[in-house]
Amino acid sequence: MYLERVSAKDFLSYTEFDVAFENGLSVIYGMNAAGKTNLADAVYLCSLGRSSRLNKDKDLIRWGAEGGCSVAASVRTRFSGHTVEINVSADGRKKVFIDKLPVKRIGELMGAIGTVFFSPEETALVRGAPEDRRRFIDIALSQQNKSYFYTLKRYSALIKQRNKILKEYRGSAMTEHYLNIVDADLAPAGAFVGKCRRAFVAELEALAAARHSSMTGGRETLSLKYESDAGESAAEFSEKLAAGRKNDMRLEFTGTGVHRDDLKIAADGVDLRKFGSQGQQRTAALSLKLAEADVFERRTGETPVLILDDVLSELDPERREGLFSAVRGMQTLLTCTDPPDIAGAVYYRVTEGKVIRE
Repeated sequence: MYLERVSAKDFLSYTEFDVAFENGLSVIYGMNAAGKTNLADAVYLCSLGRSSRLNKDKDLIRWGAEGGCSVAASVRTRFSGHTVEINVSADGRKKVFIDKLPVKRIGELMGAIGTVFFSPEETALVRGAPEDRRRFIDIALSQQNKSYFYTLKRYSALIKQRNKILKEYRGSAMTEHYLNIVDADLAPAGAFVGKCRRAFVAELEALAAARHSSMTGGRETLSLKYESDAGESAAEFSEKLAAGRKNDMRLEFTGTGVHRDDLKIAADGVDLRKFGSQGQQRTAALSLKLAEADVFERRTGETPVLILDDVLSELDPERREGLFSAVRGMQTLLTCTDPPDIAGAVYYRVTEGKVIRE
């Protein structure tokens, strides 16, 4: 899979742009605040239906624009291709189209344009809260498996409903009855999510270890462990929910489940979440992202578009060379302020709201 073209109108800092890409390394450079990240975000939006940075769709509209905004991206796959178009109206309503057909459920967008996104903020994958690591796994799996996306969405809705019951019906004779109804659906949904995550992490570990070894010159060994107290089957999950019910009723919160799971990331046995240096955490996060692309290719037969937003300033020369070697054979959009001289790369200069191919 490779990105052929991306265009936008009244999107973030751009009045309009239309850019064609080659299947290789594209270096997108310009001064700070020139709009490089906004261009990358347009691709991300067409991949996942949301911005990599902004929570409200209305905020995607260029300041001062009279109407809404639109973004479109086209990819070529092994056997065909897809065009994704996303329109946001002036009041923030979003409409998604795949190959000109309207999409009623955002899950149908998953996998149409596969992307792996990395920026300096992505180091939160290692040093941040458990929810950052769960989000990494969930985004990766949602692009590979629509069933996972919909089941996770269902699970999240059930947890929200369960917590509402625990809070609003506290002390009521009906609390147990309502919890029994919700838990009957929650257990199989949670078991499915956990099973998919464990399989993904098991596959990811060897690939991430290889990427990390390459990035560190073989000086560190990366290991991963999926941490969960929810059990590995629906029956086990049900038992855990039942065992923790009294405590949940006291705290008015569901304390057991895959919504609390975590991913342990270690180098030579040292837990990088707590004790890793900034350089170690950054390299581990990048290794995980590259391995995510490897898993995507293994499972779908397509290579995702790799988006590296402003990562060069965070890497020393040795790690830069390791990165350039790692992305060979994968379409990569690399944004930076000072463009490196890389043989075979195509360069795009972003200036004054325009994207100029050189």
